Amino acid sequence: MKKILTVRNTLIALPTVILMAALHYSLPQVDVVRAVGVEIKRVDITEGDTGQNRTRDVYQLQMETLDGKPKVYRNEDNFLYGKFASADLQTQVQSFAADKQLVALRHYGWRLKLFSTFPNAVKAWPVEKGYRHIPIFNIVVLAFIGYLIFMLVRYIRRVRNALDAKRRSLDADRAGREAAVSHEKQAAAGTRRETERKNQDDVNTFFNTDDDKNNGP
Repeated sequence: MKKILTVRNTLIALPTVILMAALHYSLPQVDVVRAVGVEIKRVDITEGDTGQNRTRDVYQLQMETLDGKPKVYRNEDNFLYGKFASADLQTQVQSFAADKQLVALRHYGWRLKLFSTFPNAVKAWPVEKGYRHIPIFNIVVLAFIGYLIFMLVRYIRRVRNALDAKRRSLDADRAGREAAVSHEKQAAAGTRRETERKNQDDVNTFFNTDDDKNNGP
């Protein structure tokens, strides 16, 4: 467990979870639902800059799944998705609801009951029963993101390998210097021992010479 909860794994997992959540929220999804009706709600909101209360209309699309479960979508303009005609989509879904038409509805966002948030509808078109949507746009986006992640990981590995090679080179240089210093110390110690031995031999020779003189005829 301790090996799993390391700083490295946490730093990798946290951005991964955030990225997956952001992609799941922002990438468009398509639900096959049956149009039931539309609704316009008036919501009081407080402006953050001025603190004043104002009322605005919120468009909602009422749908139900094929097994009869209700699903509600908000209908608001969004610049990033190129959606600027919420009123047209409202009228279109109202027309579909008159015949309980089965539609494919493209949307993004989450339904969070705790915060009363709804996914935002982007587009709706009539389909037949058994329709299956192939998310080509999502596949392309995910493939591109996967390619960017691959290139990023490859770059990080290349940088890490370069740093490891530089560190090994520095370690080798340091080891070489330490070996040279050790060799010099050993050579100096050997020279010092040789000098001490030579001095000792000279002293012994001097005393032996004096003894020979004293023991002479």
